[in-house]
Amino acid sequence: NALGFDVAKDMLDTVSSNGVYTGEMFAEVLLKDERYLNHELLKPYREGKDRGDNPYVNFYWDYYSQGKPCYVEIQYLSLQETIQIINEHGGIAVLAHPGNNLKGKFELFDEMVKEGIQGVECFSSYHSEEVNKYFYEKAKEYNLLYTCGSDFHGEKKPSIEMGSYGLEKDGSEYINRFLKALEE
Repeated sequence: NALGFDVAKDMLDTVSSNGVYTGEMFAEVLLKDERYLNHELLKPYREGKDRGDNPYVNFYWDYYSQGKPCYVEIQYLSLQETIQIINEHGGIAVLAHPGNNLKGKFELFDEMVKEGIQGVECFSSYHSEEVNKYFYEKAKEYNLLYTCGSDFHGEKKPSIEMGSYGLEKDGSEYINRFLKALEE
């Protein structure tokens, strides 16, 4: 609201099924609101504009990520606590799109392996071919489960094609390895 928008809870409830409101949901509500069709802050997120390829996600990165005007600090569990909870519930702790999440500080990955992560998303729509290869080699080096994902979110990320993730093979080797790891 401090940015000049009038967003009420009932408006957000139209796009949230559980009362949790994300930055992408704010973007969806604002971009569909006729009152803001020509609002200067929203122009880059309109179709055909600079940030219009993935408007909801781009709006999130521009306004809700750390250091941005709508950012709210979140208190996270430690990596060890997170891994423990995942494992206790039958899951496997896999680091998603590390090329993006580690913000270029790839040396953190080695520390995370020491903390106990069990897998890494090597092949991702967020990664360049070089980054895909880097994390694939790291997965092999540490004998980690390696996964792939397009990070497709339907209308939230329209420029990302489902199944497009940089993996050159058909993926069956990776799927079978993942299924085996779940059984263990």
